[in-house]
Amino acid sequence: MTPTATVILIGGSGFVGRHLTDILLRNNYQVVIVSRHHEATHHAKEASWFLNSNYNLDELTQLFSASGPSSFVINLVGQLHDKRGEPFGPGFNEAHVELPTRLVAAMKSSSLTRLIHVSSIGAGPNAPSMYQRSKGVGEKVIKESLLNWTIVRPSVIFGRDDQFIQLFASLCRVFPVIPLASSTSRFQPVYVGDVALAISQALQLESTCYQVIELAGPSVYSLKELVEVAGRTINKKPLVIPLPHTLGYLQALVFEHLPGKTLMSRDNLASMSEDNILQNQAIQPLKYFFNINPTPLETLLP
Repeated sequence: MTPTATVILIGGSGFVGRHLTDILLRNNYQVVIVSRHHEATHHAKEASWFLNSNYNLDELTQLFSASGPSSFVINLVGQLHDKRGEPFGPGFNEAHVELPTRLVAAMKSSSLTRLIHVSSIGAGPNAPSMYQRSKGVGEKVIKESLLNWTIVRPSVIFGRDDQFIQLFASLCRVFPVIPLASSTSRFQPVYVGDVALAISQALQLESTCYQVIELAGPSVYSLKELVEVAGRTINKKPLVIPLPHTLGYLQALVFEHLPGKTLMSRDNLASMSEDNILQNQAIQPLKYFFNINPTPLETLLP
């Protein structure tokens, strides 16, 4: 069958991108994945890959022009950690502000009009964390672009290969006791398959244009409860000990300076000072906009 349209995934080799690519290919889209990394190319042989990208303006403009004006662009790029800075660090600025700015410019130069931008619940220019502030400034760039934009704001995204629940599960496998900062912070985890399906549907839904749509699951959990669910996925029952703010801050500071991947940062703690849940619990956006019944977190349990 002839592909219906081209979808360009910016940062498409990551967690959400892998699931979204599979859905788009099944729905007969031609998928172009633009990524700085090449490790994940095995997951979608049918897609076209634009690897080792620097996401610079000339490169993006050439790619968008070659794809044709009816192509769609989906921006999935995001990063969770960065060095300190005001109002946010240079890495956050590049990923969450400068890149969206270049995407908008390249789309306008290439006569592309439809953009879906993935942000985060809690994003805002005056938010407590650098991550959320940079995401908020990036949203402002999109809203002022004059493109046909949709912004989706997921809560924490879970799935079999996520980096949140699975991280806690790995800790529960090693440590029977888990000291936990911000243990009462609330989250509304959303399934990666639901997020990917919603984004794919939004491409063709005019009702989602110029909308900021929060994506969350059916239930709200404290961070302590999420750690306990993570333990249950591997048949462990960890003892979770809540830490007061001062000790939690020191714990995050230590984690920032440990070698390897950052488990927790002071900026993460700042993000968790506000609940990561739907602003309006009376409306479930997955159902309202996309007729998707949100998947419960407990589907991860054995």
